[in-house]
Amino acid sequence: MITQSIETLNSPKAIIDYAKESGVINLAGNHSAQHCDPNLEKLLQKNILPFANLSSHKFGLHELREAIANKTARLYDHKYNPNTDVSVTAGVRQSVFATILALVKEGDEVLIFEPSHKSYEAAINIIGARAVFVTLKAPEYNVNWEDVQKLITANTKMIIINSPHFPTGSTLSELDMIRLQKIINGTNIVILSDESFEHIVFDNEMHQSIALYPKLRERSVIVSSFNESLNIPNWHIGYCLSVPKFMEKIRKVIDIVGEGINLPYQKAVAEYIKEFKDYNGMSSVYQKKRDLFVKVLEDSKVKVIPSRGTYFQLISLEDVYDENDVELGLKLMKEKDIAAMPISFYYHQKSKRKHLRINLSLPDDVLIEVATRLSNL
Repeated sequence: MITQSIETLNSPKAIIDYAKESGVINLAGNHSAQHCDPNLEKLLQKNILPFANLSSHKFGLHELREAIANKTARLYDHKYNPNTDVSVTAGVRQSVFATILALVKEGDEVLIFEPSHKSYEAAINIIGARAVFVTLKAPEYNVNWEDVQKLITANTKMIIINSPHFPTGSTLSELDMIRLQKIINGTNIVILSDESFEHIVFDNEMHQSIALYPKLRERSVIVSSFNESLNIPNWHIGYCLSVPKFMEKIRKVIDIVGEGINLPYQKAVAEYIKEFKDYNGMSSVYQKKRDLFVKVLEDSKVKVIPSRGTYFQLISLEDVYDENDVELGLKLMKEKDIAAMPISFYYHQKSKRKHLRINLSLPDDVLIEVATRLSNL
């Protein structure tokens, strides 16, 4: 049953809910439609009954923290101490909230690159700090570091980065990380690095984790999740990594807002990632989907902004319609039975953008069908 009119869809949640209810092809979702490895499901089944009613350590099962530390060391050549530097959370959103509440105070300024996830600004507003927005440069959605430098003040406490980027699929390069390091030199600015999509990077590029850069690492908190890397969006297992001086404060917040994550899920993930090595395999899957989608649209009037990571792909219909992206999104649902996400929902002010976000995780035949409909515009 459809509970709302298409003309009233004015938020990401409203569009996603409408797409589910109406039966249009839903490419607006935030989560992957891919299924997790059956071996991981079997591990959960093995652990669910023996550990369902047992409590976990409030900062995460030690076995899982150790596995996260080992995974990070294997990928980025730095070993975080699982006892003092790693905490398991109920997903990235809790990690973000705990970090901001722990390290930012009223009156501080926090730089956010937009478009961005709304949870960043929400956490900043709760404590009475001020979000300072830096607009990524379309259509590639790159950072203009001169703009960033101009916005740094004595009140700047934190810079939030997110790569690969939700919702555009852009990534930060090695040069970007060097520029970031230069900007925070001689300051007390902390970096909050959201690396949720760290294992979905395309075109043989390497994810530029904060963990790779010693000077940045000492001033940063990394937040990440298994939602995206293992296709388990409803398991809600995230984590944060940082040096002890920051983690001690973050854990004080976690101690208040959380009681430990469901133990069977933690045990299943811990056992799985001990043996799992093929993190590049997920990049290959989504890159093939990106290339397939782009290929079908090759000779159309739809402009494609090739994604460099995540399972998101941006398209522009500026050569087809004059409307903004929200109006375009509604038009596609009405006329083509396609739900795509307007990118302007992820800005703090109204935008005249004409970019729509496509979720590439659906089956190939669905992507071909959608691209074919779009190419006929």
